Amino acid sequence: MKKNSEINKVLVCLDLTEIDEHLIQYASFISQTLNVDKVTFIHIIQAYDLPDRSGKELPQIETSLNKNIKDEIAEVSNKTFQKETKIDVITKIEDEDAANIIIDFVHKEEFDLVLIGQKFGQDREGRYGQKIAASIDTDIMFVPQDAPLSFENIFCALDLSKDSERAFKLARNFALKTGKKLSCYYIFDTSKSYFPASTLESYSALENKAQKKFTKFLKKRDISENKVDFYFTVEAEAENQAKKVYEKAKTLNASVIIIGAKGNTNTVTSLLGNVTENFRQIEKEIPVLIIQNPDKKGLISL
Repeated sequence: MKKNSEINKVLVCLDLTEIDEHLIQYASFISQTLNVDKVTFIHIIQAYDLPDRSGKELPQIETSLNKNIKDEIAEVSNKTFQKETKIDVITKIEDEDAANIIIDFVHKEEFDLVLIGQKFGQDREGRYGQKIAASIDTDIMFVPQDAPLSFENIFCALDLSKDSERAFKLARNFALKTGKKLSCYYIFDTSKSYFPASTLESYSALENKAQKKFTKFLKKRDISENKVDFYFTVEAEAENQAKKVYEKAKTLNASVIIIGAKGNTNTVTSLLGNVTENFRQIEKEIPVLIIQNPDKKGLISL
């Protein structure tokens, strides 16, 4: 996967349930808004779910599934996908776990983003998405079943570490392409001092230091302060910040949350990584885009 701020190739995971229609529409919205070159839809059906597992009918079933999905995509989004966007549909019948098949497929292909639908109260789908997110180094977006087709307010959670730089750059790119507002929520981890701070200092003093550090962060990237809304929180690493970050995004009417993961999110060792891990587990109304950073050597210089 390319480590830049452009999204050119998107993989959309379908499951042939009611959420697919909205996921297809969201993929169309992403394609149109960000000028995506290619969108690939994939559906894996488990062989053990089929009434006839003899194998004789599998080729016909696979062909029929492929046609049905293509027809659904055409019906739902024929008017909204850009003509320049290439659409591909892949269906597979497998004995192996569907998540493993998708993980292998992502590893073989160079996707910039993976879209997974998130249903409310669906534990099985939650584990499915978490397994994929923890096993790939491609950026991944969890799309709730009623997510707005909008980037009206782009919300980026970051800690100003190297691991959040790609998240900020992608969020900034979204804002520039859409002309919409970008809000940044700076999480200051008291267990890892990114700037000197005493436990006796007041919240306002810490906030002042945070503002100065964020201003320096923007200045280094030649970005005017009035182009980015700034919010700040002091948190202890042991706390669950994901809910607080999410609640802040809701109060701002954010339409997408972008957050940078630290290292392999399967082995969470940081504040930012903990927030990312917890985001995967909570039910959401706002889409969450997790920016993966599996290898610091592969990070771009901003």
